[in-house]
Amino acid sequence: MSRTGFGGRLAPMSIFDRLLISTALVAGLWWALSRLRRPDDLQRLSLAALVLAASTIVFDGPHWQMVPWQLLGVAVAAAAALRHWRPGRSRRWQRVIGRGAFGLVSVLGSLALLTALVPSLPEPSGPHPVGSEIFRWTDKARPETLTADPSDHRQVIAQAWYPTDTTKGRAVPYFEAQHRLPSSIVGLPSFMFASFGAVTTHATFGPPISAAQHAWPVLVFSPGLSVPRELYTALCADLASRGYVVIALSTPYESAPTVLAHGLVVGQTTHPDVMGPPPHPALERLIDIRSADTSFVLDQLSALARTEPGSPIAGHLDMSHVGIVGHSLGGATAVQALSSDPRFRVGVNLDGKLFGTEPDARLKQPLLWIQSGGVQTDEYTRGRDRLLGRLRDGGRLVTIRGAVHMGFSDSPSYWTAAGRNLIGSTAGAGSISAADMTSMTGDTISAFVGPALGEGANRTIDQVLVQHAAIRAERRIAPKGA
Repeated sequence: MSRTGFGGRLAPMSIFDRLLISTALVAGLWWALSRLRRPDDLQRLSLAALVLAASTIVFDGPHWQMVPWQLLGVAVAAAAALRHWRPGRSRRWQRVIGRGAFGLVSVLGSLALLTALVPSLPEPSGPHPVGSEIFRWTDKARPETLTADPSDHRQVIAQAWYPTDTTKGRAVPYFEAQHRLPSSIVGLPSFMFASFGAVTTHATFGPPISAAQHAWPVLVFSPGLSVPRELYTALCADLASRGYVVIALSTPYESAPTVLAHGLVVGQTTHPDVMGPPPHPALERLIDIRSADTSFVLDQLSALARTEPGSPIAGHLDMSHVGIVGHSLGGATAVQALSSDPRFRVGVNLDGKLFGTEPDARLKQPLLWIQSGGVQTDEYTRGRDRLLGRLRDGGRLVTIRGAVHMGFSDSPSYWTAAGRNLIGSTAGAGSISAADMTSMTGDTISAFVGPALGEGANRTIDQVLVQHAAIRAERRIAPKGA
């Protein structure tokens, strides 16, 4: 059964799912509270719950959120079978255990339904449709220090999101390795992502780049610690639709899944300690690796017309106007990349705490710092304020009220509206919807980086602040002399 509803949006739940939940819940309550009344009707209702449990698997496919309700459907059917074959044999302790199990399964099933069966990503808000292409490059000048094999060289996996003029073509899947996911992703068991093959990314593979202009500015995107690039699909596609070629980077062995050359899928093998006071040598090491990755990517993009002339973006990149955006550890990476590589003309840090000597950098490029709401740690604010106070070309600091740290990723789309409101903040999603969060972040980024990348901007940040009441201006950072 299709989960596509009106307007091409994914329906949250099928008719079989709804019938199973209601039937299993009524049957379970009936068994728990009034099993002796109208026993024949209870038998039929319990059998219907079993049939519906099987139907949800056959017609809708596996969804972990439905497992508690499927188990409940099997349980009430088993109770009906036992009554039929062994009438009058239940004992008090069995009924107590059964009622307790029913309550536990009902609570777990209700909590599971606070997450979306199939996440629905917001459609890109810019004027251009979006195309995508994936590159796998090997830096032969750098050994891979995150594996034990001394012959390994660093592989950099980059997914380009770019403006196009067509919506025709093969749809881009959410996870490139959907059917070969490792055991866990961002610390969660991979079965929780089994339905993500049905996610609509609003992009197609390999169409020609838009002919609206010959060359397009470039934004390199660095994800958070252990977070795969795919979890920023909504933001990357949104920025591409606004007229940027967004190059989202994977971080092999740090995040999962990453598809290396020759199709090898690797998971997360390094687990740095992010807790406790500074110093954080393991994180500083990863930032060094990531920063080197970004510079290597600029080298590859500059040579793309020669090395990969068949690429739809080859010859259409304005490499004189390149910026970098990063979230969390990727934000710290953006700061280091700005400091070490002058080819980056502008930077954006999405809620990224700084490490090592980064707070003492004297960036020559403008920097936008967007932070989530709530109270920040002293280490976060001290490093932020020290860096911002030394900017030579100025910048801005803004806060998105109601946002949480992982709200800059696709995390809000993984929850229902009820889930975001009830437990979203504690679960890393916040109470702001994915559509609103993507719109606010995309509007703010494009307003800031546009002038630095030769694009101009339809709106200034001050105009964006007027449009989005949740965005609060903390300060405007004036340029400092060298």
